[in-house]
Amino acid sequence: MDEIIFKKRDFWLAILSGELVAWLSWPVLKNLKILDILAGFGIGTFSFSVFWLLFIPAGAIFALYLFFLLARSKNRPGFFQLGKYGVVGVLNTFMDGGIFNLLVLITGIAAGWQAIGFRIVSFTVTIINSFFWNKFWTFKAGGEAGGQAVKFFFISTTVALINLGIFAVLINVIGAPFGIDIKIWANISIALTIITAFFGNFFGYKFIVFKK
Repeated sequence: MDEIIFKKRDFWLAILSGELVAWLSWPVLKNLKILDILAGFGIGTFSFSVFWLLFIPAGAIFALYLFFLLARSKNRPGFFQLGKYGVVGVLNTFMDGGIFNLLVLITGIAAGWQAIGFRIVSFTVTIINSFFWNKFWTFKAGGEAGGQAVKFFFISTTVALINLGIFAVLINVIGAPFGIDIKIWANISIALTIITAFFGNFFGYKFIVFKK
């Protein structure tokens, strides 16, 4: 059984992940009009930025350490591994959403086949990022990277195609209900696919891609 240790590497990678999440979330916050809502309450962009860039990394470390304590108390390394996967998963979620929302901000397009294209771009970048984080940190997998990459992309693509189908139905078939802004509905649609992505990818990576 692997020894359960919270290393400096875990600390700094959690901080890095949190900082990336904080920056990648800006296009999402912009499209969801969160910044405008905060301004309405007298919270300036600069003040919120300082808070956000400190809060998110601190939250990542706190959450990871809770999983570490759980793993130690139960003597189950898998819980710590799940915590790392969760940190990486949040990063991947905001990388996917951040890139998608940035493209929406630039073009003003949040539906149609263009939006599907934006998701493909964001997915491609996110999946490359996910492979390296999960291989070298979450699962600490040895072995030949090429073969693992093929399996990783197969699992990720399969799950992503399922989620892309759900996303396409939600934005192009069902459409934004109750007069919801299309940009907000696009983000709600992305959020609804998170559960499928989280568990589908985790078990696929753990038992197929990085199986020890």
